[in-house]
Amino acid sequence: MRGLIQGRQDYGAVAFGMNAVLATPVPMRSDYRPLLVEIVKFFQTGVPPVQPDETLEIMAFMEAADLSRARGGAPVALAEVTREK
Repeated sequence: MRGLIQGRQDYGAVAFGMNAVLATPVPMRSDYRPLLVEIVKFFQTGVPPVQPDETLEIMAFMEAADLSRARGGAPVALAEVTREK
């Protein structure tokens, strides 16, 4: 993630993968200031802006989506990818 403190207020991102490095081709025009404020606050305080239970639910949703895709779009219950079995 990058951003300028003064001057142009463009934001961008770079993702480093196993086989490639991807960057936003042009600066993104979205306002990421609220996100950046929360990131900085987290680094300063050590208190995450999202509760652990919610984070685990988000991760389970993404894992279920990947499993659904691998199964050709079949539905996957969150309980299947969590300890709630």
